[in-house]
Amino acid sequence: SFEREVQRAPEFLTYLGRKERYGEWDDYSDTFAVESDAINKAELEELETTFDREALSPSGRVSYDVFRYRNNQRIANFPLRRYNYDVSHFGGPQQGMPVVLINQHRIDDIADAEAYIARIEGSERALDQAVEGMRAAEAEGVTLPRFSYPLIVADARKVTEGAPFGGGAGDCAILADFKAKIGKLDINDTKRTSLIAAAEAALKAHLAPGYGRFVAAVEDIGARVATDHGLSALPKGAEYYAERLAFHTTTAMGAAEIHALGHETVRALGDEMKGLKKKLGFSRALKAFYTDLRSNKRYFYKNTDGGRDAYLERARALLAKAEAALPGTFGLLPKARVEVKRMEPFLESGQTIAFYNSPAPDGSRPGYVKMNLSSMAALPKWQMAPLIFHEGIPGHHLQIALAQESTETPEFRRNVFFTAYTEGWGLYSERLAGEMGLYEDVLDEIGRVTMELWRACRLVVDTGIHAKGWSRRKSVEYFRANTALAPENITREIDRYFVYPGQACAYQIGRDRILAVRDTAKAALGDRFALAAFHDTVLKNGAVPLPILEEIVAEWAAGAAKPA
Repeated sequence: SFEREVQRAPEFLTYLGRKERYGEWDDYSDTFAVESDAINKAELEELETTFDREALSPSGRVSYDVFRYRNNQRIANFPLRRYNYDVSHFGGPQQGMPVVLINQHRIDDIADAEAYIARIEGSERALDQAVEGMRAAEAEGVTLPRFSYPLIVADARKVTEGAPFGGGAGDCAILADFKAKIGKLDINDTKRTSLIAAAEAALKAHLAPGYGRFVAAVEDIGARVATDHGLSALPKGAEYYAERLAFHTTTAMGAAEIHALGHETVRALGDEMKGLKKKLGFSRALKAFYTDLRSNKRYFYKNTDGGRDAYLERARALLAKAEAALPGTFGLLPKARVEVKRMEPFLESGQTIAFYNSPAPDGSRPGYVKMNLSSMAALPKWQMAPLIFHEGIPGHHLQIALAQESTETPEFRRNVFFTAYTEGWGLYSERLAGEMGLYEDVLDEIGRVTMELWRACRLVVDTGIHAKGWSRRKSVEYFRANTALAPENITREIDRYFVYPGQACAYQIGRDRILAVRDTAKAALGDRFALAAFHDTVLKNGAVPLPILEEIVAEWAAGAAKPA
């Protein structure tokens, strides 16, 4: 099943480090979506009719449960697929294709270079398919909030800035990457010149017209959208939001329950922050403290290239410190490296402050923590440590690299993704970093609590937007009142929740469940509980839905409790 799926996904093949269908893009058409739905249903039926779950090994039962859960999620989403916002300022082929070319498409020989050029040529078709999807969604009454359209356009236009298009300084990002990669090949100058000319021709003849039509379509659709709306304003918005909450949290929690949990958690963390405020010697009210944290210049690097370099240097030092502290807290350690680098310019307008790109499973590409350094005002020093620990080590890089490197799980489980597990682990790692002694002072602890408040506020605001009709303004005001996040960061976050419904709720819910299963196992095992063994149990199985994680840990604890 896994091999059948990756053969239908050229971009995923490239992500895996494989060079099959190397000159192609994924199929973004609805015809492909219909075919995929039929395959998902047929494979689910095959699983349930062919295998006796109880006759499988423990690992086999996990594989059975994960496969069934994943396919049921896909099948539930299919009738609502027009609501998925496959194109927004937060993602879509207009961002994804340059990222694949620059970050994942290796050029080791002339054939690889020709495949790169073929992908430039094929970008036109992929963008046209994306436009077809947006127009089909609009026909069903599904549109993005109004503010998203100009952000899509701003980032898309950056892809075609520079040579060979004109405008901007130097080469466009794709051409610069292509030149750098073929510059390392052992080929003669005539062939190198020929390849560059072919790439430039493809960029002008195919990529530029494709992006031109894409931008025109986005502007056309956006001109007809009058509101910055959440899902509650769309025809089947409530149904879709319920499906998204179930998808991202892997629980049965509804919007009202999640909203209430958010308020409760925000209050508790606010009390914790009051104690840290006193430790820092700040005597004024909590809101004044938040204002100071988000505006006092001493908490920020300069908004210059030197300031950006200093930020990246400290981020790398924090990662190195975390990596050195892993033994003892973890038994399993990843082989893959992780690096910190600046986010590409064509991503910065719509993206959040940081994200993680996983390594190639074959070791040909490290993991990357990508930082949005467009404005240093969004990146206070006190937030750095928990942010880096979340995105890198012991957070996403440790978890995802270990899943990819596992020899105990089938390949589909090494590459499956469940938001609540993955992002829950990232948030769990922020608190775990404190237990590992990685925070240096009270400012780092303030950063940790602020990051937790950020995720707790998400529960309130995401459900507020999509279930209660909250406006952008009300959402921003809630964040400003309850966190120290910088204004630019708050705006980016709110705009993300509007176009990525339900995803933001998974962090806190996932983290809480991981802590809960840890507490349950610790209570059951007493002195036999070993934190490293618990972490290895959670991580070695790869990403799983939260109910399955609870079963895995319970089974491990039961086995560990038995006399040797």
